[in-house]
Amino acid sequence: MNIIVNLLINFLPVLVISLIYCLKNKQIKWYMPIISILVGMFAVLPASFIQLLFPEVFFAKQTLLTLLFSSLIYIALVEEGCKTICLFLLPSKNLSITSFFALSFLVGYSFGSFENIVYIFKGMTNPILRMFTSCVIHAVCTGTAAFFVWFLRKKKFHLTLILTPIFVHGLYDFFAGFPGKFWLFSIIVIFYGIFQCSVFYQMFKNDEKIQ
Repeated sequence: MNIIVNLLINFLPVLVISLIYCLKNKQIKWYMPIISILVGMFAVLPASFIQLLFPEVFFAKQTLLTLLFSSLIYIALVEEGCKTICLFLLPSKNLSITSFFALSFLVGYSFGSFENIVYIFKGMTNPILRMFTSCVIHAVCTGTAAFFVWFLRKKKFHLTLILTPIFVHGLYDFFAGFPGKFWLFSIIVIFYGIFQCSVFYQMFKNDEKIQ
């Protein structure tokens, strides 16, 4: 019963966000949030496959440097790379950049929620905490990567827009692995990621030309 309750609570924010999108944004049709949720869940598969195919043998020696590189490359680069590629599966025709950002944000949150389900079945005891930490960082990083995809479709390459989510995700994962007070730095990274994403959003929201 606890597993069922955790699963319902875990996906509740996804459903609420989807409902808000449909009610508040006329460009977002009822089926688009569903596609975003499915794309987010699908992105977990290639990311997990790559991580299983190439285990952390290169980072077996547990030093701060290897932990940092593991967080940045083995986790952040792989997961953000897979999510970014999967963003090309989202519908973008007749959407503004803000609408595409909203759908991409949902992709990231769905990715984090589905990842949480895996951890729940592995015996994770704090899914609600991850709902407000891991899921948020996935959503924010994917939202930032959405701008990279948007401009890449316009034949414009902005490397910063893909390096930023990788860096933020990697830094979050690095600190999240520590116990005690050092774990609190992961919360600071989440707020930094939200701030950086909002900066990009404010910069690009006026690029409202519909694709």
